[in-house]
Amino acid sequence: MNRPFAIATTSLLSVMAFSLAGCTTHDAQLPSEVTTALETAFNKGDVQACADLYADDAEIIPEDAPAVRGKSAIDRFFKDQVAREISFDTDTRVSVVSGDVAMEQGSYRIRNVVQGVDVEYGDYLNVWRKTHGKWKAYRSMYNVTMSPNSVVSITLEPDDLPM
Repeated sequence: MNRPFAIATTSLLSVMAFSLAGCTTHDAQLPSEVTTALETAFNKGDVQACADLYADDAEIIPEDAPAVRGKSAIDRFFKDQVAREISFDTDTRVSVVSGDVAMEQGSYRIRNVVQGVDVEYGDYLNVWRKTHGKWKAYRSMYNVTMSPNSVVSITLEPDDLPM
């Protein structure tokens, strides 16, 4: 092979390799402002900001209740859930983006800040969809690991004690 041809071929192959490297897609993570947006809005008591994170055709799929479908149902859902005495904390463990769709998986904790006790925790899975340049929750599922149990307290009167 002659030298000018070898140099031209090597140069062309290098340019092609760099061009192809730019064409490949790499999975990325959702920005933290997306994965923490619900937690932030919930803890501010901003019901509308919570609902606005969801797409118009979104669904929230609870563990032991019917799916919450559509924007108006999601608005009502958050009106029933958001309370100032409750804090909501999430910990994203997995976040994968592929084009305009993303998946987020993690754990959550709900705490009664007045009483200073956790009242629920579990795991969640969110599917996000980019719409008009913004990430919107398209599907949300959660699994409750611990929730409040009924506590029964019995107080015996002195006359009821065995002798």
